[in-house]
Amino acid sequence: MHRNFFMLISTIWIAAAAFGQLRTATVPDEIFYNGKIVTVDGAFSIQQAFAVRGEEILALGGNAVVRALAGPNTRLTDLNGRTVIPGLMDNHNHQYNSAWIQYRGVDLNGVKSKQEMLDRIRQAVARAKPGEPVITNIGWAATPGIAPPTRQELDEISPDGIVVVMRARGTAYLNSAALKAAGITRDTVMVGGNLIPKDVSGEPTGQIGPPNTVNNVVPAIVPWPPVDEQIAMIGKMQEQQLALGLTSIREVELKPEGMRAYQQMRRQGKLKMRISMGLDVQATDWDKLDDILSSLGPGPGFGDHWLRIDSLSEFAVDSTLPTALFREPKLNPAGDLGTMRITPDQIKQAMITINKYGWRPAVHITGDGTLDKVLDGYEAANAVSSIVGKRWVVEHIPYVHPDQMERMAKLGVLVSAQIQAHGGTAGAARALGEARANRMVPIRELLDHKIVVSAGSDWPAETSNPFVILQFYITRRSEDGKLAGPEQKVSRQEALRMATVNNAYFTFEEDVKGSLEPGKLADFLILSDDILTVPEDKIEQIKPLAVYVGGKQMYSASGGGF
Repeated sequence: MHRNFFMLISTIWIAAAAFGQLRTATVPDEIFYNGKIVTVDGAFSIQQAFAVRGEEILALGGNAVVRALAGPNTRLTDLNGRTVIPGLMDNHNHQYNSAWIQYRGVDLNGVKSKQEMLDRIRQAVARAKPGEPVITNIGWAATPGIAPPTRQELDEISPDGIVVVMRARGTAYLNSAALKAAGITRDTVMVGGNLIPKDVSGEPTGQIGPPNTVNNVVPAIVPWPPVDEQIAMIGKMQEQQLALGLTSIREVELKPEGMRAYQQMRRQGKLKMRISMGLDVQATDWDKLDDILSSLGPGPGFGDHWLRIDSLSEFAVDSTLPTALFREPKLNPAGDLGTMRITPDQIKQAMITINKYGWRPAVHITGDGTLDKVLDGYEAANAVSSIVGKRWVVEHIPYVHPDQMERMAKLGVLVSAQIQAHGGTAGAARALGEARANRMVPIRELLDHKIVVSAGSDWPAETSNPFVILQFYITRRSEDGKLAGPEQKVSRQEALRMATVNNAYFTFEEDVKGSLEPGKLADFLILSDDILTVPEDKIEQIKPLAVYVGGKQMYSASGGGF
């Protein structure tokens, strides 16, 4: 009798202890209730409340059901009817380069004239140590009407020392000493696959660009700052992008120094948003891919949900391919583009090599003629070893045709789409004709071909504000009020998927982020307005009132209430 009683008491005690452990493990840290929770799950369901435990979503449902999970230490946050969506993601973001062109060097923010700009540079040259290069940020470019500095004006300020004036990620102005240090002379035709501008006497003007030329030249003549300074600059940029509602980005086109800076931030716990890093290998180095990739152990997907490897990213195929940029001959640039070339056969071999080592490419493509050649390369790799399911990517492809979409769908190729939402297609219409311009980035057609498409900015292009970009995809209306291919519109639900779970699919993380579901990462935004019901022309005015990454508040709008 006593023995049975003892066993009964022991069983009850063990069961109670087990229940207590289960209860402790499921008690939320915070509950958000009385809101409109747009989950972006498979059914695109709407809920009233959700609970967060650690970095993850614990539960979703009605107010009463979720609030019943609260423990004595659970924080309760009344959403007051606000809409919550998953954290937005950017599929093509140059955060690292954006950071150093905005926050590094001579501060030219607020200059009101060219003379004031030159005076600030002159003061910096006077303060510089012997042999120390002087570089500026891009602040002067925000003031309309300021003409760029000439090589001669910069030579007058510093005849012997290096001076580099940044205007954007893809444009810089150099004095003669900087040109000499970069090895650019009157005999230099191109750098990084792009022509070097010359004056009437045949001398370099001092201007260089676009980005792949700048990335070849500037780091070679102006040493990178210490890693702690790089981290501080990236931190400022992350704060800026978090305030827009971005919680994850694909940081494409990174050199090793950028990857090291992010890795150090991860070690120090200083990352505030999730980064998927693309290693930049220029097309002109594709003949070295065996040496480059054979020495690397980890590949795409390696890392954690804060920092991971994404792809092999390349920028300059259009300018280095000797065949037509566009399918229509009349649209192709005239003249000799120089001697730096990559042939269609080299593209095929490069893709076979990338596949051999378990990497995936994310090739940057502008023209439809270039896209043909790159898809030939993808198909060549697939013939050796299937790439289906490996989520190979094409970046940009503003001009794409149904036959190319069919080829991509067959291979499971993903489309990383961007468009300059405010400018719309006005520039393209002037260059290529209105009909072709209206089909730029044909999202509707791509989705109808069952291709996974994600949304992004190519920041620092026109804007990295995801709500501006989403509004354009939903309305196809640019800042001037004109419609650009209204037949390419997508629904609000489709646009949200492109900016959330589709982007997660790009980084092999659709099971852990991109939607608000139990067990997924608690990355979410509390919005000023309901993205599903606000008038279409007001979507771009939506502001995040609060931004959470892994259940931790990373941004709170002043006066926003959260």
